[in-house]
Amino acid sequence: MKREISGNIVMPGRILYGGKVLCENGIISGISEQFCRETQKLPFVLPGLIDIHNHGGMGHDYMEATQEAFEAISGHLLRHGVTTAQCTTVSAPIEQLEAVLRFFNTWRKQENGRRCRFCGIHIEGPYISHKNKGAHPAGALKLPRDGYDWVLENSDIIREITVAPDLPGMPEMIEDPEMAGIVVSGGHDDAEPEDVEEAVEKGMRHCTHIYCAMSTLHKTGLQRRCGLCEYAMTHSEITAEMIADNHHTPPWLAQMIYRCKGADKLCVVSDSIAPGGLYEKEGMFLLGTGENCTQVFVEDGVAVVGDRSCYAGSVQALDNMIRNLVKDADIPLVDAVRMATLTPAEVVGIEPDCGSITVGKRADFCIMDENLEVIETIVEGKTIFRKDRDGNDKNSEQSYL
Repeated sequence: MKREISGNIVMPGRILYGGKVLCENGIISGISEQFCRETQKLPFVLPGLIDIHNHGGMGHDYMEATQEAFEAISGHLLRHGVTTAQCTTVSAPIEQLEAVLRFFNTWRKQENGRRCRFCGIHIEGPYISHKNKGAHPAGALKLPRDGYDWVLENSDIIREITVAPDLPGMPEMIEDPEMAGIVVSGGHDDAEPEDVEEAVEKGMRHCTHIYCAMSTLHKTGLQRRCGLCEYAMTHSEITAEMIADNHHTPPWLAQMIYRCKGADKLCVVSDSIAPGGLYEKEGMFLLGTGENCTQVFVEDGVAVVGDRSCYAGSVQALDNMIRNLVKDADIPLVDAVRMATLTPAEVVGIEPDCGSITVGKRADFCIMDENLEVIETIVEGKTIFRKDRDGNDKNSEQSYL
């Protein structure tokens, strides 16, 4: 099947105004420039967005490990232009995490080209600190000495694991997943600089939602010492995630992180939880499932834990965060898009197939209007979601572009 997609093409480092992308059999086959007098009326053509840290949406959590949950979350992501995502877990008993892994294996065998592509699992916890556990249930936390063979046994589907560098035995643990090809990310920690340095030496190359539930600047006696936040901000070998929902990371902080890290070392992630996509719906929800879940409350578009001591993931999707970065944090569109596409693809090693509008990559696109609202999502050259002229959701195999 051949297809042409016209618009203002957002590419790494530049926008090709009045461009055209040629697709054939689900792959990008060409990119050309065409003359157009009124490019401001054309839509923006972005690569399909890539969310490497999201827990769910539409009232569902990946921890449910059911067809209904995965289908609902996939549809939610597609409506927001996300064509590739990592399914992120929360701290829970190992048998519950293994159940998620088993279901994921079943799910990926059903791939039909009309879903958000789940590229792997992001294990967030249970090897994290009690001090900065955030919304993770305290009763489910573990130490490396409790065993992590299950992680290595599932290295074919686990792409990333978040750990606290300061836990006893963590330096030794980091080596094993890193050798197995799993991205080791630091987060939910209470680390001293020496802990972070040793973790980096052992293979940690990424950090989870910077400035959120993370060690930071502190004093020991009269001496100021950095935490994982400052280490990640000042070391180019470390990439980082940022939750750009204007709450976890207010616009001024997003601008500061962006200036320190640059778009090529910084990913935008949603960290979206079950209430994501349930617009205007407030009240109590669960993060995770079973006995070791956490009650969270959504108020004024923000999710918080029961005692209101910290946020509990976001309820915004990745497209919202691109708008926040451009409109509120004054970050150029090309860089905001890169942070939601190519950089996360590079972090988890899928950039040969997706993450930018490049000949030979999959024809996955997020089409946005002049207000940066998603109007169409394309997977392998086929329109899976679009809005009609009146702004109503409509599924279609045909594009109106």
